[in-house]
Amino acid sequence: MKVLLINSDEGPDYLADLVNYFFITHKYEVFTNHNMDYLFDDFQNTSNLYGKGFTLYGKINRDLKSTATILTEAAILDMLPSFDIVIFTSIHRTYKGQSVKSKYFYKFSKKLKTKDIIVLDGEDFNDIDNDIASLSNYFKRELTDKNKNKANSISFSFPEFEFFSDNNFKKTQILAPMDPRFQNSYIFNENEYFEQYRRSIFGVTTKKAGWDCLRHYEILSTNTLLYFPGIEDKPSLTMEHFPVKMQLEINKLFLKLISSYENLDSLEKIRLNYYSKKIHLRAIKKVKRKMSSLHLIENNFKNLENLNKDMNQWFINFGTSKIYQSIFKI
Repeated sequence: MKVLLINSDEGPDYLADLVNYFFITHKYEVFTNHNMDYLFDDFQNTSNLYGKGFTLYGKINRDLKSTATILTEAAILDMLPSFDIVIFTSIHRTYKGQSVKSKYFYKFSKKLKTKDIIVLDGEDFNDIDNDIASLSNYFKRELTDKNKNKANSISFSFPEFEFFSDNNFKKTQILAPMDPRFQNSYIFNENEYFEQYRRSIFGVTTKKAGWDCLRHYEILSTNTLLYFPGIEDKPSLTMEHFPVKMQLEINKLFLKLISSYENLDSLEKIRLNYYSKKIHLRAIKKVKRKMSSLHLIENNFKNLENLNKDMNQWFINFGTSKIYQSIFKI
């Protein structure tokens, strides 16, 4: 399959970069106006990128960079009918100082059918470009009911091939110390960031500029449950496939476990020193034993095990970059 990705050169844009990651790592025949060099492992100083370059940047093997062919505007226009899929990865941004819309989109729209042009709008705001949406197959990350007849839903994900291979981490704490509600918790390097989640049963995540956030997927990738206050207010079409009802159950259970000072004090002392093949259950079993003296209902821990299993299955099905295969119907 021949794929044309029209990229912005403004710098990191999670949705655009995740879509580039998907097509490059799945070895499609990729053509583009601009290669995202910061996705590859020979890029220097990823820590200077947005979000300190965590998770997505500097990860793809540099040998795959040559699999994406860079084309001039003239070459793209000449080859346009030969592409199986054409994607504008960041429609509101610019390339070489010109808006992607004016430089490429309107020229393409004269040569292709509306359904053959995929447009991605990964910005945090809710509005869409109505003109572009009328001329394309438009995907909006922060989609609301107002635009449900003009655009399709799309979300962030976790890069499919970036899961940690080391399964020896033990769950030693109920709640990860990283909390996006408090600026003074942004103290970790990338390895520490993921380690403190992997050692935790829960990690806090919240709505920031938009509801969809890479942090949700980072936490879930470590087999750690989200504590997501306010999730009930999420627009139904934003993060459309996210299991809100399940998350509300998880929130409720989390609050039960930490609702009193006595519980918090005891839970902080929990350490696991025994082996289990089921990593996500290690802490749960230990907590179950330790907390019996605190008269917590044992069913809470069975529920926690089941919710962890169900959320992990949701993440495998909907939370990694392979989801773009079904979204784009390829």
